[in-house]
Amino acid sequence: MATGKVEDAGEFWVNSVGRKIPKVIPGYGPTRPYAGAFATPPKTTGLPPLRPIERLPSTQKILPNIEAALKACGAKDGMTVSFHHHLRGGDGVLVMVMKEMRRLGYKNINLAPSSLHDGQKELIDMFKDGTVTSIQTGANDSLGRSVTAGELKGMMVVRSHGARVRAIKEGDIKIDLAFIAAPEADNQGNCNGVHGKNACGPLAYSAIDAKMAKHVVVITDNMVEYPCTPISISENYVDYVVKVNSIGDAKKIVSGTTRLSSDPQTLLIGEYCARLMDALGLLTKDLVFQAGAGGTSLTAMCALSDKLAQRKISARMANGGTTGILVDMLKKGLVRKLTTCQAFDLVSVKSMVEDYPAHIETDIDQYANPSNCGNVCNMLDVMVAGGTEVDVHFNCNVNTHSDGSFQHNTGGHQDTAAGAKLTIITMPVARRCNPGIVDNVTSITTPGECIGAIVTEEGVAINPLRKDLLAKLEGKTEEQLGFKLMTIEELRARGIEKAGRKHTLPKTLDRIIGVIEWRDGTVLDVVRQPIDRKGLGINSAKVDVTLGQASNEVEVVCVDDSPYMSPEEVKKTAFEILKALKVEGVHLKITYDYAKGFLIAASIEVALKRAIKTIPNSLGYSMGEPRKYPAPDKNRPLRRSHLYIPGADGYMVGKGDSSHADGVILDLEDAVDPSQKDFARIVVRHALRNAVDFGITEKMIRINGVNELGFTDLEVVLPHAPVDVLVVPKVEFADEIHRLEKKICEVLHVEKSPVLLICLIESALGVENAFEIVRASPNIIGVSMGLEDYTADRAIERTETDEESNWALNRVANAATTAPGVQMIDVVYSVLDDVPGLERAVARARKMGCFGKRCIHPNQVLVVNRCFNPDKPDVDEACSALSTYIKAAPGTGVVKIINKKGKSKMVDKPVLERALRTVRLSVAVGMLPADPWNQTMADVKKRIEA
Repeated sequence: MATGKVEDAGEFWVNSVGRKIPKVIPGYGPTRPYAGAFATPPKTTGLPPLRPIERLPSTQKILPNIEAALKACGAKDGMTVSFHHHLRGGDGVLVMVMKEMRRLGYKNINLAPSSLHDGQKELIDMFKDGTVTSIQTGANDSLGRSVTAGELKGMMVVRSHGARVRAIKEGDIKIDLAFIAAPEADNQGNCNGVHGKNACGPLAYSAIDAKMAKHVVVITDNMVEYPCTPISISENYVDYVVKVNSIGDAKKIVSGTTRLSSDPQTLLIGEYCARLMDALGLLTKDLVFQAGAGGTSLTAMCALSDKLAQRKISARMANGGTTGILVDMLKKGLVRKLTTCQAFDLVSVKSMVEDYPAHIETDIDQYANPSNCGNVCNMLDVMVAGGTEVDVHFNCNVNTHSDGSFQHNTGGHQDTAAGAKLTIITMPVARRCNPGIVDNVTSITTPGECIGAIVTEEGVAINPLRKDLLAKLEGKTEEQLGFKLMTIEELRARGIEKAGRKHTLPKTLDRIIGVIEWRDGTVLDVVRQPIDRKGLGINSAKVDVTLGQASNEVEVVCVDDSPYMSPEEVKKTAFEILKALKVEGVHLKITYDYAKGFLIAASIEVALKRAIKTIPNSLGYSMGEPRKYPAPDKNRPLRRSHLYIPGADGYMVGKGDSSHADGVILDLEDAVDPSQKDFARIVVRHALRNAVDFGITEKMIRINGVNELGFTDLEVVLPHAPVDVLVVPKVEFADEIHRLEKKICEVLHVEKSPVLLICLIESALGVENAFEIVRASPNIIGVSMGLEDYTADRAIERTETDEESNWALNRVANAATTAPGVQMIDVVYSVLDDVPGLERAVARARKMGCFGKRCIHPNQVLVVNRCFNPDKPDVDEACSALSTYIKAAPGTGVVKIINKKGKSKMVDKPVLERALRTVRLSVAVGMLPADPWNQTMADVKKRIEA
């Protein structure tokens, strides 16, 4: 329990946020417990001196290679080596140098870069062989997972950007050798990051290294004439210069986390964030702000930009981590000054040259060091940052995932949160099956006393400690604010509801693998190595089968608390499956965690079928009675969006009822690895039978084709679960549909297939035979194309606009028109987070006569639904056509209306049929009331068919 005070608990401290910290940590040493954001003063004695350097005028700085530099600097085992990460995922220097150190036999290196990224995953082998034994920074992605697995022999100490500078200046990190990757340098070591083929922007992270390291080596791929200008790192700090072919790839500065999102949920959070700033009166000409580089923070900056433009406000300054969004605001005059210590994209790099002096470089000491006379962070009015978890005490975690694994560095999170007058954390209340708002975060990165507000898609929670913020919002309604004001406990409850489970802290070993320091050097938290989850992730189960036993035996191990099935229930299910499959004499060991019952059942069944090859495909365990759904409807009006869901992804299958798609395609073909197809079939079978309530959503399966695999799909699923539509891939001949329906009848023991079909045409031959294919069965309700396979078949490249396939698309669409009741369904749009591109694709599809579109991500569904909804002028014109026709005297063939353009239009049977489709869809999506339009449509249809 956090008391706000440090308590002495024998061999441990209990710091002021309630975390138990050993007084001595092996590989780290004595600890100082966190006592509060501003409770611990900076060191004033025993500080390391600036290094003395002697250089005679004739000293040659240019060295031929890295080996020469290492020898000139007296490299040895156990030394501390530093690098910057301005090139992020495109950095080529760190691994280059470390591979050379490994080749030369150096061991026990203490690695002290400003951050580590996934592009440096070759370091993992160096963790394992002892080349690198400790790290003085946080590690992202695969490197973090390696540390989590215990592959680093020593300690990882995680510090914020400002804390790293403080630690170097105060002697907590003593750098022996600093390597500085420089996009441009001269022969004396003057260098910058704004010029050259690999320009990365500032060199701010290396400024402190250059001043304090015992030896400094600049590595460049762009040697220019002396003096190199502008100068970020000056020659008076540089010992040697090495020219290499390439320092990396600046294009990889942009990563998945630094791209702007078009996810509707993320956009909503960003909009709420800007509305909160507005409600608090922050939108003034004196505003100083910063945002993190995550997608949600970036969308908040877009929303802020819009509001500043609407109010014609030019803010005082933005600080970065800079993105093109901030640069755009600078160029539009929405912000007057821009300071940058890191560039997150190439637009920002270019701006540092073009927009100087309005856009300037700041080093990290000036930006965030808490132990100096002032820093940029202390100037911030508002900071918008992301979070992995936030707890009910407003503590924020960005370092570890809920399973305890290291995944992210701290960055400037702590520094900006401590310095800003208001820190806003933007995040969803849940990610997949992980709640985002929890009782206690897995690890504390930033203490709650520094967090002012949490902004989610559900609403906004204000820290109760911030009575000043609450006072400014008091009395304002949800309508006035533009968001719902909620308590943190209410957000936690919504997160649990969305994730389907409560958050539990991971079980760990005693070994401490990481220390999370606060910016003043005190210990905020420790990270212990999580237990081996035996290859399990959330929502999965592992089943070991041992044959040849005297009788059936079941052993169940739950590696964590499970809200879905108790071990006793799992054991009961296992015996039921053994009975259903008619299996005797096996021992089952079932290891599971948060997996839902139908996934555990699928894991047990597939394990048995893999172990015992003689179990028939059609023999399966039926988990509960089948749900009652409406019969498949060939004339269903809602087929705007068809969402693909990988059949082996139990979590996504389980969420199929909340996708907002008109139809879900549970995919057994391309989205499933060949080794998992048997598992996917059983998952899909359970989901369709009763594990998932799909409601009115059209239930579809994409089978593996008209072949042995596809027929196995039918045998496993159809006898046990209701299916509305089979999506049949790679159809080239009408005879394939005949053979498929014959197999369906055989599997279901019926004379006529009751299953509707959608044919996918994915080859040149299929296009040529489209007319025969769409007329092969009255059960065919739709046809679409697979353009990846089609373009590959024709040996052409698929483009974003699909213009190279327009002829084929129109040919197939025309064929669909010739077959009664067959709709053309548009192709997938494979670019994610591109709403404008998706909207253009739907507009093209509508002009072609498509009725809907296949989607590959839930974020596409709402956009596709909206774009396929009728436009109001079209609805009004259709209503006018039907109303005028039904009021005309019986036997009237043509009536006249005023169309949407205000001109006279003649309405005959073809126009009426289009109007019926428009009104029918309008009623289905709620644009028109069912009464009286259902009756009107019935009357019109009866008259035109008479």
